[in-house]
Amino acid sequence: MAGVIALALVAAFALPGWAEGPTLRAEVDATKIGVEDQVQLTLTLSGGGGGDLPLPPLVNLRAVAGPFTSSQMSWVNGVTSQTRSATWVLQPRSVGKASVGVVTVDVDGGKRSTAPIEIEVVAGSFGPPPQAQRRGRPDPFGDPFGGMASGRARRGAEPKVRIRALADRTRLHVGEPLVVEFVIDTQASVSDLQLVEAPQFPGFWSEDLAKREGPPNGDPVTDEGESFRRFPLLRKLLFPTRAGALTVPAATFRIGFPRESLFDPPRPPAERSSEPLTVQVAPLPAGAAAVGAFRAEASVDRDVVALGEAVTLRFKVIGTGNLKWVDAAPALELPGTKLYPPQSRSEFEATDKGLTGSRSWEWVVVPQTAGALEIPALSLAYFDPARGALAQAESKPLRIEITAAAAGAPLPAAARTRDDAPGLRSDLDLPGASSLDLPAASATALALAALTHALLAWRPRRRTGREREGDTLGQLQRAARGGVSREELSALVERALHERFGEPGAGDDSSLAREARALLADVQFLRYAPQLGDYSDKLRELAARAADLLRRAA
Repeated sequence: MAGVIALALVAAFALPGWAEGPTLRAEVDATKIGVEDQVQLTLTLSGGGGGDLPLPPLVNLRAVAGPFTSSQMSWVNGVTSQTRSATWVLQPRSVGKASVGVVTVDVDGGKRSTAPIEIEVVAGSFGPPPQAQRRGRPDPFGDPFGGMASGRARRGAEPKVRIRALADRTRLHVGEPLVVEFVIDTQASVSDLQLVEAPQFPGFWSEDLAKREGPPNGDPVTDEGESFRRFPLLRKLLFPTRAGALTVPAATFRIGFPRESLFDPPRPPAERSSEPLTVQVAPLPAGAAAVGAFRAEASVDRDVVALGEAVTLRFKVIGTGNLKWVDAAPALELPGTKLYPPQSRSEFEATDKGLTGSRSWEWVVVPQTAGALEIPALSLAYFDPARGALAQAESKPLRIEITAAAAGAPLPAAARTRDDAPGLRSDLDLPGASSLDLPAASATALALAALTHALLAWRPRRRTGREREGDTLGQLQRAARGGVSREELSALVERALHERFGEPGAGDDSSLAREARALLADVQFLRYAPQLGDYSDKLRELAARAADLLRRAA
């Protein structure tokens, strides 16, 4: 409805010949301003076509906002005309003379140019024009359209808008979570909000938090005796990384405001910054590896195992705090075992109380002696801010029964260390071997066990059966391109070495023998590694090394 009224007013006050040809004019809302003031420049094209309205050349002025564009269609005496305008907010650079230069626009029927505008810039603030002091209310004894004709902006008082940074505490320890929320307190309607300068948080490790949901009209707050509406903007979870006085820097936002009325030009945006926040950070007591509240648990995938078979030990810490910082696994020594380095994994979610979730470590343990294996309690020392003291998250001890291998049977390959001469596994490890019936499979396993899993110390020799050897080499080359599991590659490499070098012979310290021992040890390590991570690259590397070794030993 407002658009229809505006259209009718334009038609009623139109002069004869108003729609006869295109016109272009440039206007400012003041020709004398203070260096601290702003001036609005409006470029208006009435009639004709043309493209975008460009910003004219500026002397001692810079554009700080805009262009804000608008378009209006009018009908006068049956003639249709279009009026387009673009408005910029200009800021003086220094005291002295300033000017808006000539700009030329292509229109239907030729070109149109504006006249230059001179502006005087004085020190300080020159103050708003009288009509602005009336907060946009027209003089009842004057021209109600004077503001439209002159292009003067009928601006009211600067809207009161503030950006604030709120912290949930001002004193804390290193590694203790700090929640900082940026909010806007406003007495005016806001149409746009953009983060201009994001704080970098030096001295803190930061995580994003979900924005707090508030009421649609904001929360009512009172500041210095004035009423505002508060809206949440941005929330951060910060962890101090060092002791002392740390500062949360200011955050700057650009704020846009809607028009005051249909006849007013767009209001210029404003920039507001929060005040920096300073917090006091105390050091942690000696021995604390984390900050928060945690519990620990330990488990094994089986508590009875044959000598030389692998067991997976998992230690898991669960709770809320800064556990994401903890990288080192608890110290663990298990005499009489082959203990592989742990793999870790973590699952966290950022909350107001810190990072909630867990971190776990997994070891592969290969017993080398029969009997009972005692796994001691594993622990993590942490600082509990609620109690203001050190605490321990500790698991319960575990016990594993290691059964002896059958009489005369060698240790499985996993029971040997890198310094031992690793043995060779038989074709029983390959897919399809389990299709034998149980008695036949057991007999075959016992027969082949005497021929496999011995020291890899032999002299290379050529064998017959080139076709089978070439097929094995081809399988290794295909495995080097990917697509095989750890178990498949382990069985393939061990079988390839068995076929290539035959039965163990006298000790051999040649370069090929040493290389073969190292290769087989790497394959066994990968075979018994925890089920964590992606081993594709390592599998391809081991397959390529095995294929290269077979070619050079041929």
